Amino acid sequence: MQKNLLFTAFIFLLAGSVVVGAENSGDAKKASEAPWLEGVTIGEHPADLSPVLPMKICLENGEAIPATLTEDIPLTVVAETALFDAEPPATYNGSEIPNPSWSRNPAISWLFIDWEKNRNIPASASHDLAINQMVITPLNPTGKGAITCYAGRKMRYTSPETGKARATFANSSIAADVRVLDITPPVCGLEVALEDGRSGTFWVAENPPHKYPLPKMADVYFSGALVNEADPTETLTVPGIELGANMVVAPEQAAIKVPANAVLKIKVNGEDNYKLDNARLKYGICAGAGGEPAPVSDVNADEIKLAELKLPENPHLYIDASDMAGNRQVLYVPLKIK
Repeated sequence: MQKNLLFTAFIFLLAGSVVVGAENSGDAKKASEAPWLEGVTIGEHPADLSPVLPMKICLENGEAIPATLTEDIPLTVVAETALFDAEPPATYNGSEIPNPSWSRNPAISWLFIDWEKNRNIPASASHDLAINQMVITPLNPTGKGAITCYAGRKMRYTSPETGKARATFANSSIAADVRVLDITPPVCGLEVALEDGRSGTFWVAENPPHKYPLPKMADVYFSGALVNEADPTETLTVPGIELGANMVVAPEQAAIKVPANAVLKIKVNGEDNYKLDNARLKYGICAGAGGEPAPVSDVNADEIKLAELKLPENPHLYIDASDMAGNRQVLYVPLKIK
């Protein structure tokens, strides 16, 4: 919070400096071009010096920040700027800064900006780091993002006009454009409903979130009368399944239970942390579990009449989903025929 207030204070200070300079120095634009500036002059430099210093951000080994990052993989970044020098600069934009001295320690703020979602994510770390370092962990994929650093430091100098000490802020900022690759499979499930109104739903959630290194893990949740007729509102959790292309729920863990002559109405609960590839989405009833699905019903049928199928000994509901990066989830849930 103090860092944000410091940066905001600098913005107001700089704006005030420009107004003072506009009133006291330089050539005004012609009134015919900008009537609202009649009688106002704008100087080349603000009357109150507010140095804006160059900044460079890089990896801790000095290498450039790569243009492509991977979600959930941390990297340590470093800011290099004269704000961390022992003394402030003695000149700025060709003007001398008499008797400059720092009044406070630097205040620095790191952000990851996801331009696709128009979202700023402040970076923080519990690591024991130097003040100009930060561990950045991009949590979500994006095709257009930026690692951004803002820093400011209060300083004092002697005013040439009054000979008195004046306070101001020196500031520095930069951004490195990056994109973030997607390494998380989709988390999709199904809702199955019967003509009598009973239903059963299962869905998937990554747990723990943002796990790295791979593999990622997930829990599968079940609810509804077709799962637990005694208490349809209860949520049953099947924990600790590897999130990926071979997610198998065992019959003793959970199942969707339906009559032999049932007509199943199926809806997809389709989610991904970036972009789901709907063209590759497949679901239905298959034989067995594991490996590549072997469908016994029409693929992606919204309605399945069990009486018209030649059901195998071990039928399963399945959902096969991929995202635009090629990460794949295949989930098998037992279908028990009563």
